[in-house]
Amino acid sequence: MARLSIRLLGTSQITLDGEPIRGFASDKVRALLAYLVMTADQPHRREALAGLLWPDYRERFARSSLRNALANLRRAIGDRAASPPFLHISRQTIQFNEDSDYWLDVMAFQALVSADQPSEEQLQEAVGLYHGAFLEGFSMPDSAAFEEWLLFKRQELGRLVLEALYLLVQT
Repeated sequence: MARLSIRLLGTSQITLDGEPIRGFASDKVRALLAYLVMTADQPHRREALAGLLWPDYRERFARSSLRNALANLRRAIGDRAASPPFLHISRQTIQFNEDSDYWLDVMAFQALVSADQPSEEQLQEAVGLYHGAFLEGFSMPDSAAFEEWLLFKRQELGRLVLEALYLLVQT
């Protein structure tokens, strides 16, 4: 099993070495992790992340809030002790490290349903991973841009599970 396990389909569950992580200081920290892991193929500028999660703050306060959230996230997921680390961090950008020891249910789900001619077993496994809507019950009402991204992901993944169920019924 991966050292960091991230379940975002249904209610989020994040474990480190099989133990639930309870050290997140706020929902903003959870949102930061979810956004970074779901967009791990690209680095994100710090000011863009600060604007995404703290849109109503002045830039200086938003960036300070991002620094605090990032410090909490790194502590919670054991980033400094991980080899390789879970996060690539520079003065300008932050990116989730796709080469780190992690497992993401969304990535496994998408791989199964996106296979060329998925088998019945693959479809059943994919449907089994789908424990509910993406980040079910989670919202960031003070961040319209994050809410928009969240809604888009929920719709995209919901459509994929419906397609998988349709294919299963056809077999």
